[in-house]
Amino acid sequence: MAAYKENAGAILNPGNQINRLSSYNTEGVYGWPGVEAFELIGYAKVSNKAADKANYKSFSVTIPSPDRRVGDRVRNDRTSCVVQASADRPAYVYGASIAIAQDIPSAAQDRAGFPADPVTADIQGTNTEIIQFGPDNSGSPYGVPATQLNGLAAATSYLTIGATTIITQGTRDTTVGNLPFWTSVSSSIAAADAADSMMYKVVADTTFKIYNTNGITQTAVNGDGLYISDADADAGRAAYILTRVNYIRPAFGVNWNDIQGFIDFASQVGGNDE
Repeated sequence: MAAYKENAGAILNPGNQINRLSSYNTEGVYGWPGVEAFELIGYAKVSNKAADKANYKSFSVTIPSPDRRVGDRVRNDRTSCVVQASADRPAYVYGASIAIAQDIPSAAQDRAGFPADPVTADIQGTNTEIIQFGPDNSGSPYGVPATQLNGLAAATSYLTIGATTIITQGTRDTTVGNLPFWTSVSSSIAAADAADSMMYKVVADTTFKIYNTNGITQTAVNGDGLYISDADADAGRAAYILTRVNYIRPAFGVNWNDIQGFIDFASQVGGNDE
């Protein structure tokens, strides 16, 4: 199998985008002139039982290979979700989403004629804890602090485990702060007015992960762990935590190829534009 090649995706012009952007190739689109927009979608698989939950509190995100046949796959799955950025071309994260996958069709009465039962399962944990998706801080979450100063609400999403200890398939949510747009201010334009209105800026490649924690402000992986029911595990099913992160970057600086075809100058092979 070939190793993953970084930056293999093109930056498309809007008229050339006819499919979902390739998360695997970090494919982008010129959302508007001078700005590149990206979307990374992945998952983490949970198939352990309750007895082993303490070992399943933090998860890397897999971005699946476009090559579907495992036996002769050219490109391996990517084993991390990385927002690419640099000091010259920062990334501005404006959205994150998390969900528990639900196979289709899920209801027994709708499966007549289908060759297999659903492969997905509900996920379980401890009441009041959360499953959080966001930027990684050396193996721990940044969380979303009560007083926000840097836009983490735009880069984080989570699901809360209720009294039943189950998050059912199909449950989903978007970014803590929704889209980071200003919608109102107080008379003095206080700092709190911007709490959910900032993008999260990163100036180096930044990994996003999934964590089980005691709350959205937590900065440690301090949950009890996640698992699926014994019945689901014995039937070969698994819970899939789905993730999505959206971000934009400044386009590369203008260069000669952007305009040289329109400038009147002597041809390299003789003559001129006349």
